[in-house]
Amino acid sequence: MNATRGFFITGTDTDAGKTIAAAAVLLSLRASGLDAVPMKPVQTGGVKTEGGRRSPDLDFCLRMADLTPPGDELQDMAPYIFDPACSPHLAAEVSNREISLDRIVEAFANLLKKHDCVVVEGAGGLLAPISQTVTMIDLIAALGLPVILVARPGLGTINHTLLSVRELERAGLAPHGIIFCETKAGWGEIEQDNVQTISRMSKARVLGRIPHMTDLDAQGPPPALLRSVLPPELFNARRLDIPKSPSGYREMDRASLWHPYTKHSAARKGFPVIVKGEGPYLFDSEGKRYLDAISSWWACNLGHGNPRLIRALTSQARELQHSILGNLTHPRAVELASGLAELFPDKGRRTLFASDGASAVEAALRIALQYWHNRGERGRTRFAAFEEAYHGDTIGAMSVGYLPDFHAPYSPVLFPVHKLKTPDCFNCPAGKSRTACALECFAPIEATLERHAGELAAVIVESMCLGAAGMKMYPAEVFRKLGDLCREKRVLLIVDEIAMGFGRTGRMFAFEHAGINPDIVCIGKGLSGGYLPISAAVVREEIFETFGDQPRDNTFYHGHTFAGNPVAAAVAVECLDIYREDKIVEKAERTGMALAGALEQFKGISGLACVRSLGMIGAFELTEKEGCTGAERARAVCSDMVEKGILVRPLGPTLYLMLPLIVDEALMLKTVNTLFDSVSRN
Repeated sequence: MNATRGFFITGTDTDAGKTIAAAAVLLSLRASGLDAVPMKPVQTGGVKTEGGRRSPDLDFCLRMADLTPPGDELQDMAPYIFDPACSPHLAAEVSNREISLDRIVEAFANLLKKHDCVVVEGAGGLLAPISQTVTMIDLIAALGLPVILVARPGLGTINHTLLSVRELERAGLAPHGIIFCETKAGWGEIEQDNVQTISRMSKARVLGRIPHMTDLDAQGPPPALLRSVLPPELFNARRLDIPKSPSGYREMDRASLWHPYTKHSAARKGFPVIVKGEGPYLFDSEGKRYLDAISSWWACNLGHGNPRLIRALTSQARELQHSILGNLTHPRAVELASGLAELFPDKGRRTLFASDGASAVEAALRIALQYWHNRGERGRTRFAAFEEAYHGDTIGAMSVGYLPDFHAPYSPVLFPVHKLKTPDCFNCPAGKSRTACALECFAPIEATLERHAGELAAVIVESMCLGAAGMKMYPAEVFRKLGDLCREKRVLLIVDEIAMGFGRTGRMFAFEHAGINPDIVCIGKGLSGGYLPISAAVVREEIFETFGDQPRDNTFYHGHTFAGNPVAAAVAVECLDIYREDKIVEKAERTGMALAGALEQFKGISGLACVRSLGMIGAFELTEKEGCTGAERARAVCSDMVEKGILVRPLGPTLYLMLPLIVDEALMLKTVNTLFDSVSRN
């Protein structure tokens, strides 16, 4: 689905003339040469006929356009028809039914597969409730269509129209234009001034005026007046921005775009062109729906198209788009830093904002080095990190998180790091089972730290799970012992929570499993729900205090242009509210326990090893089978899953699920079962 393949017709209130305006827009689109069809997602006051319930609003538009769609299309054009003539939420409640946005989005996508564009007519005004928590404006956001606002030209319309325009703008849905529909006869100086005033004060384009019509015979042909009220050039294909075909975008893609972590051979084949996100799903330009089973690189914890995050983004963008934090501040950065401090055990931390995960890691490394310099301990200039860690793709991040497959060409410019043997519960370096484990894996870690403690500025680790290494998981006990040892040896502990933070492991932060209080915590990805780039290094107050400028200047001369950007910070503030108010972390913990149980069935499949889970992460390795390597099998499974509408990416022979935290248990189980079927056959 493309966000501009049609229009959503809404009104300032009930009886503003939406249906007549929808018919006029439909006729104008069809006159411009487009195959346009109508849709009435929710009809109250439906009409009973021998063939079943009918939508009078939809029937009017179909009659005016002289269209007779087949039965299956009629169901998509009017998925919800209720007898009571009242608010949609009450009509559904009285009818003992529930209105699903997913069903409406699916019906809309079905229509777009067969037609150029769809004219969607709402019910009531923008805030007319569809359910106890969802309003018509949420439906508009879900469909992603430009909005045409229909208003009466008479008394009261200035207030109603400007309030409606303001509400659309608050939701990031600035109207495509306004149509004035004369629901009563009479056009004079007041009506003319109302239109001019609204146009001036809202800066919204007036698309046209539909005069009062008395000859719209319910059974008659569409009058010429309705056909000509909106000139077709208002809605020609260029203005409507009908998208290029998927093949056209793929050609442009192959000619101009460099895809990260993508082989050239794969890029030459072309990829799905993703144009919309809604909940846990992504949609391509052909209307196909994909479950985002990797949360768009582990970031979109709250799914796509969250109306609260969209409103936070657009509301802030109208007030302040960017302001630096060097010798200035702004409300959203202050609110976000304060909110983050409350999430830590000591509740007295400082937040240094950055742009992405790697830049947060770079900042943390520099903070650690300068901290010891500030204290006069100039010999602490080295770092220690796990052998298979990944911390990003900048020079410092690559040094402490070196993966040969990713970083070998850059090894000459990386600085030396003391490598710690990676603890891995599912491929134990000591050859022990989990029941027989005595934390033997900690001994070599302890030995390295004992040997080099005096020269270490910090140890940096990924919390509980090494993501890019193949979702290698280690026990909380090892993490706790590492934290205690760092404290004993006076070595700073930097914890990389960029992928594991914000509920992914069933805790707000993964280090909470170990009951430790790290010196510096790097966060990102889920901080903004994946909507905008923002990250941070959250630092203990004791460390921050050494960066003063009296009597000696120890100022931290480090920063990024967009660090703490107001729009990104506003989204992140709203994210923290959603995590708290919707109890996302608690939900992730419950669904994660169900995920662990669902993965038990994989343990009986041949050619598969190390089935494991941690919160909302599930993973396992594919081994060689029938002449195919594990990595080859993993790629085959991923291709099969994409065909089934589920997006996954392998890590070598490792397959994993990292679903958005908002998915319910039923969808999680369906996804696991689909993966089980695919793995069994590959």
